[in-house]
Amino acid sequence: MKPASLRGPSPETERSMKKTAGALGRDISADLETQIVEGHLSPGEKLDEVALGNRYAVSRTPVREALRVLAAKGLVQFEPRVGAIVARPTVGEVMDLFEVVAEMEGIAARLACERMEALDQRMIVEAHRACLEAASAFDPEKYYRTNGDFHDAIKRAAHNQVLWDQIELLNKRLSPYRRFITFRPGRTETAIREHEAVYEAILDRDGASASEAMRTHVRVLAEDSLALSRSLRF
Repeated sequence: MKPASLRGPSPETERSMKKTAGALGRDISADLETQIVEGHLSPGEKLDEVALGNRYAVSRTPVREALRVLAAKGLVQFEPRVGAIVARPTVGEVMDLFEVVAEMEGIAARLACERMEALDQRMIVEAHRACLEAASAFDPEKYYRTNGDFHDAIKRAAHNQVLWDQIELLNKRLSPYRRFITFRPGRTETAIREHEAVYEAILDRDGASASEAMRTHVRVLAEDSLALSRSLRF
């Protein structure tokens, strides 16, 4: 029988170690996801496993787990001889993503017309008013946040959790491009006019008009994304 000092970890210890590594991986994944979505990590930026391990004071195992989770969400990609980088989609992929989101948000706007309750309507009204105030103050950072609140209020009013989850997943992949587009000169003024069309249709409970207005709004963003993609030479 081997001395205790030479034996491997017990099954219980191994399970505990795996559980700990998994928990660390989820924590690291959540933090990196936030940084990507908020624009602190840019498309194409390298995610070095050793540097990340040092940063989070962990071994490479939970770091690799975190990167795999982010890759499954489309936020990270692995390139030969480079390793993990923040996902850097092609022009076609960016356009495809916006196209799908446009259709899904259009559905959310239509469902909001059919299903919104008094609280939902109040949240939409308040979010729209906040967008107008941010635009009037020429505060692009605040407008970016309030714009997200406006879209979220409409998605909540749709009362469809599956639709919410799928839009959220795709919007995380699009967050660098939405941020860039929002801060482009003149974009806020155009977006406010588009919001107004969506807003009025929803208050009128005109599902067809609300859906078309929302699709048009997001499709315009897709056109702007082409300029972004070319500027980054994707």
